Amino acid sequence: MASIHTVRKYSGDYWLGVLAFSCVYYLFAKFGLWIAPFVHSSVSAIWPASGLAIAVLVLFGKRYWPGILIGAFWSSLSVVPVYIALMFGIGDTLAALSAYWLLSRNEQFRPRLDRVSEIVKLTMLAAPLAALTSATIGATTLVFWHLLPVERETSAWSVWWLGNMMGNLVVAPALMVGYASRMLKPSRAQLIEMLILLASMVWLMGASHLHWFGIVNFDPQFLLLFPFVVWAALRLGAAGTAIIVLVGASMAVGLVMGEARLVGIQVPYAVVANLQILLAIMSVSGFLIAAALTEHKHAENKFEQLARYDSLTGLANRNALFEELDYAVANAERRRTEVALLFMDLDRFKNINDTLGHAMGDKLLQEFAQRIRNSVRQEDFVARLGGDEFTVLLQGDHATQSAAAVAQKVLDAMRMPVLLQGHEYVVSGSIGIAAFNGAVSQTLGNDLADSTQELMRQADTAMYRAKRQGTGFMFFNINMDSNSKSQLRLENSLRRALENQEFELYYQAKVAGKSGKIVGCEALLRWRHPVYGLIQPEEFIEVVESIGLIIPVGAWALREACQQMHRWQQQGLPLQRVAVNLSMRQFLQPDLLAVVDKALADSQMDASYLGLEITESVAMSNARQTVETLTALKQRGVNISIDDFGTGYSSLSYLKRFPIDAVKIDRSFIQELEPDSDDAAIVMATIRMAHAMSLSVVAEGVETEQQRDFLLKYGCDVLQGYLYSKPVSADEYAALMHAGQL
Repeated sequence: MASIHTVRKYSGDYWLGVLAFSCVYYLFAKFGLWIAPFVHSSVSAIWPASGLAIAVLVLFGKRYWPGILIGAFWSSLSVVPVYIALMFGIGDTLAALSAYWLLSRNEQFRPRLDRVSEIVKLTMLAAPLAALTSATIGATTLVFWHLLPVERETSAWSVWWLGNMMGNLVVAPALMVGYASRMLKPSRAQLIEMLILLASMVWLMGASHLHWFGIVNFDPQFLLLFPFVVWAALRLGAAGTAIIVLVGASMAVGLVMGEARLVGIQVPYAVVANLQILLAIMSVSGFLIAAALTEHKHAENKFEQLARYDSLTGLANRNALFEELDYAVANAERRRTEVALLFMDLDRFKNINDTLGHAMGDKLLQEFAQRIRNSVRQEDFVARLGGDEFTVLLQGDHATQSAAAVAQKVLDAMRMPVLLQGHEYVVSGSIGIAAFNGAVSQTLGNDLADSTQELMRQADTAMYRAKRQGTGFMFFNINMDSNSKSQLRLENSLRRALENQEFELYYQAKVAGKSGKIVGCEALLRWRHPVYGLIQPEEFIEVVESIGLIIPVGAWALREACQQMHRWQQQGLPLQRVAVNLSMRQFLQPDLLAVVDKALADSQMDASYLGLEITESVAMSNARQTVETLTALKQRGVNISIDDFGTGYSSLSYLKRFPIDAVKIDRSFIQELEPDSDDAAIVMATIRMAHAMSLSVVAEGVETEQQRDFLLKYGCDVLQGYLYSKPVSADEYAALMHAGQL
């Protein structure tokens, strides 16, 4: 099959292309031989065919090298024997292939020549190497076959090398840029500017050369070409530069070489050398300027892209949103129209990041960014503020009315399952909507949405209310402001609570199922507010998490629980295990082991009397890290329990990979525990499986004797709940331990 494919690849259109290429090469070569033979009839001071060869290989691929061989051989037959013509063809072919090899190394060479590195690579490396290859093979062949005296080899080589360099530096870049830019459609103004530039250059160059303009006849003023090349590079880019370079070089060569050839005058080589050097400098400098400007524009565009667009999703970023929002509000106020801002984020996105990793989290964000974009109109403005927060900006007479429909459409799109690591996940979102009515603002003086910052704040506030109430989306209303201020006061109070030692630990007893004796307790956080008194954790623990206080507060709770156990020991009370809950952020903190070690060391407490409780979601957030951390804690002698078992997505068979001691059945399975209920079946199965794995079972939320009897019947090891004791202060719990049994 490979051989058949090769035959097909190099047949038909390919050979037609090779033939066409060889014909064009022949014409370029004959032109070079006609205008300027020096030293030997086959040695030209200007060889445009070499530039054509490099351009074709770069543009269409190295497989077209036979066209060079055929064209070079064919064009040389009129001046040298067959075997020498063949060597010339081989030399020109190897020269072009060597240039192609050098240009294609390391990184892709772009024929648009819009990078300075590409100009340098072509003009400083590939062009000299190709010219060196061709000149060396050609001059050596002439000397070897005695068609050129040895003493003239150096001069022939230098003329040949410079002639090929002219083609490589002038013709090759012009052809490459011209072809690569063929699909560009210049504006009418650019076309007019190009025509004026060409006409001016033709007139000025002709005027400086011809007698009848009344100007003294001297060699064309090559330096007059430079302003035109620079103008084209600055104004018309690489494509315009290519046209000016080709036309200018053709004029200069025609005026110097063509006229001399027609009248039979031998042009001094010094004049030709000047022409070669100046045209080479003109071409290289023009394309360098054009490439440098293009790179600068690319850098500006990239900077603007970074400044205005989110690199992960491609959506507009925060800066672009505020610019657009400023314009939208001003325009709405001027035209008395409306603006609606939708502020959204994903619910529980952090769990995806913590469980599957940030790479999957990024993939999820990209997917939802596309879904949001597809859910709105083309003219609606979508932006990503950062993290999992997105906005949609609606404008027009009915923006507020449309906002609800748009929000619902976005939410429906977001709730569709997304495939991550071979599993489907459903992630919902919450949206807050803030509206601005330009007409109302002007006539009533409404100052609630008189700035973009205020509009953003309102939408953000509504989003958090929608998230808290689980409604999907909500419009901002004035009543939310008072709640927001209350939330702010709560946050400020919590920040001071740790400093002011307002947190306390309450202790709830754990009772052995068989004996009914207290075997330990769970430490539970409380906040004794100086004004509002004792506050339960459900009223403040989420805020502690959200404002980043959970790490220091958790460390305090761990330290206080250990020290309290030490104080009870000093009072002569029996040693018992005290359990402390760890949140996900606490468990994943890098210095958790150091925090535990310090709490144990400061309290002089044996690690076996400390229990740590983590939820299923914490354990499963990063399985590898969980195993490492739990193993290290077990090596210290700390007791480990899985809290709220049954509410997550794991199973005992999966949890067996973790070094744990016990599972705590969540209170939701205990509250309606009846013999024939589904909860009863789950509880019985959990107890059996846990015991089969040598794990202890703790049931929390035991409030009735019926629940107690059922759990004892099926062998639950430890019971915890209001039936035995509510969470009480340290002094009250000490009294319970004195009693020894409930």
